[in-house]
Amino acid sequence: MLKEKKKKQQSLHKRDSEFAVANKQLEKLSNGIFASGELPTFSEKIKETNQFPLRPKKLEILQINVGYMCNQVCEHCHVDAGPDRKEIMTRETMQQCLEVIRRTEAHTLDLTGGAPEMNPDFRWFVDEASKAGIKDFIVRSNLTIIRANKKYYDLPEFFKKHNIHVISSMPHWTRGKTDKQRGEGVFDQSIKALQELNAVGYGMPDSDLRLDLVYNPSGAFLPGDQASMEKDFKKALLEDFGIQFHSLFAITNLPIARFLDYLIAAKTPFR
Repeated sequence: MLKEKKKKQQSLHKRDSEFAVANKQLEKLSNGIFASGELPTFSEKIKETNQFPLRPKKLEILQINVGYMCNQVCEHCHVDAGPDRKEIMTRETMQQCLEVIRRTEAHTLDLTGGAPEMNPDFRWFVDEASKAGIKDFIVRSNLTIIRANKKYYDLPEFFKKHNIHVISSMPHWTRGKTDKQRGEGVFDQSIKALQELNAVGYGMPDSDLRLDLVYNPSGAFLPGDQASMEKDFKKALLEDFGIQFHSLFAITNLPIARFLDYLIAAKTPFR
């Protein structure tokens, strides 16, 4: 049991899983339970909206993955992030990103990971990007990073200083469903992090410090009605923990990487 638990705390890359390889993911997605043809392809959906073929417009939002290193190992992670993933963006590459910002009209920088805050140059990058012309920042935080280590305890204040829009992962408003997907103890640490963000002004009704949650269902299904889910989340978190946030984004996970491994094990067809 302990051995199995330790294995779950490792990325697919560390476990030498076939699903850590993109070609194997594509092979599985093209065969077996995924070969029914019920789902339209990406190009077919684009054609339906009269946007095929896609054409680039001016660059306004620059989303950057600054590394696969993360303090969590989540069932649904599409990049197979985890503590054992050491691949992170170097300062040299960040310098190149800053040059892109200076040469374009990009006004928003969207930072993701892994846990983007774990990149040792994260704060430096935010500071330099602000000097380079970025007006709006988005950080996609897993919340628990704020409580993971003393060196991260000041993140709420750092976010506030740069008026960073924090988008945080929260699979469910209950402990059981959250921990099942994201790891033991994640719910309680996430609640503490949300309370700390609220304490500096994030998520409050009249605050400009934007705090949004992302609902990631841990199964191959579409989420329910957006309005009712947001209402349930807000009611539960406010009544039980005094937590406030602005909006809830409900998304489904593509069956790739670790999530694909989860679906196969559960013999669950993607639909």
